[in-house]
Amino acid sequence: MYDLLFDGFGPIFGIPAVLGTVFFVLRLVLMLIGQGDAHGDVPHDVHTDPGEAFKVFSLQAFAAFFMGFGWAGIAAMRGAGLGIPPSLVIGAGGGAGLVWLLAALLRAVWSMQSSGNIDIGEAIGLSGQTYVNIPRSRTGRGQVRVVIEDRQRLFNAVTDGPTIPTGTPVQVVGTNPDNTITVLPEDTQGRAVPPTNAPAAAHDGPLGFVGPGESGSPQP
Repeated sequence: MYDLLFDGFGPIFGIPAVLGTVFFVLRLVLMLIGQGDAHGDVPHDVHTDPGEAFKVFSLQAFAAFFMGFGWAGIAAMRGAGLGIPPSLVIGAGGGAGLVWLLAALLRAVWSMQSSGNIDIGEAIGLSGQTYVNIPRSRTGRGQVRVVIEDRQRLFNAVTDGPTIPTGTPVQVVGTNPDNTITVLPEDTQGRAVPPTNAPAAAHDGPLGFVGPGESGSPQP
């Protein structure tokens, strides 16, 4: 194997083949291991940005090109006995073909995943339960579990009221442009509990006194 990859002009294709393959496999393994970190580790549907997978695979595409270039070039040079120029052309074609194949596979996977997703607006009015604490007054995101069409789904959520602890029954009252939902705590009657308003400012003067410029009877 060493002679095949690194003897004579072998390193022209052997080095890209080995480095591209190692990097490709490492990126793939790391992505699969970290896939559930951002959304919890329970079986559910998670609503995410459809372009995220392609951003994750941008470096993966470069690795795929070098991997395809290296192995196709080695096959042409060692297997078919071709010279360096035609092997370079075949290697470049192999790299481009592998990148195209990777992109096609990603689109197919995303298409299958999207087919099971639902419109986030369907969650409005439904009850759920806090899965991760939701910080108060939209200062951060938590997560809420909601059952839609007999399937448990996990949504990133914010609230306009105080912090909602894990395990609190909530009701979905709205959706947001960033693909999150707005929730409020739910009372024992299944109704959303609106956030309490701030108390009105107190008058400086005694009760019943109307000062100059304030509404009331005209001053002499």
